[in-house]
Formats: sequence, C-alpha cells, structure tokens
Amino acid sequence: TLNEILNTIKAKPSLKLQVSGHTDATNTDDYNLKLSQQRAETVVAWLIAHGATAANLSAKGYGESQPVADNATTAGRALNRRVELVVQ
Repeated sequence: TLNEILNTIKAKPSLKLQVSGHTDATNTDDYNLKLSQQRAETVVAWLIAHGATAANLSAKGYGESQPVADNATTAGRALNRRVELVVQ
C-alpha cells in the first residue's frame, strides 16, 4: 500500500497530503493521541525516505476521536487502528 501511495505522490508532485493517525479506545486519551501522532509520523517518514517531498506531507494524530467502527468488539478496535490520507 505504501508503495502505491508513493507512486501516486511521485506521479503528482504538487499533491499535498495530510497523513492522519487513529487508534482504538483501549488506552487513555493522552496515550492514544501520542500513539496516533507516532503512527502518522512513521508513515510520513517512510514516504520521505523513499522519495516523497517533505513539504507536501504533514502528520496529524487524532487518537480515538474519529472511530469508524465499534470499540466494544475486537474487529471494531482493529478497524479503528489505522492511518488515512487526506488531500489538502
């Protein structure tokens, strides 16, 4: 998936993306915010290391604030632990 994203970035050099990190709700809000920020920053770092332009990428952690599934189930928590790309 990261290679596909990298290919798209390289094909569209003016594309600006925010990498958004998310977590499930199993830890404290503070911990989840830090973890989600680290997730986003890790993806940004990988993309830059493989040739993406740093100025076109930003990282933002949202913690558990934007769930896409129910945190009461194992499957739901797995879906909530994710990284998304948002075109800026």
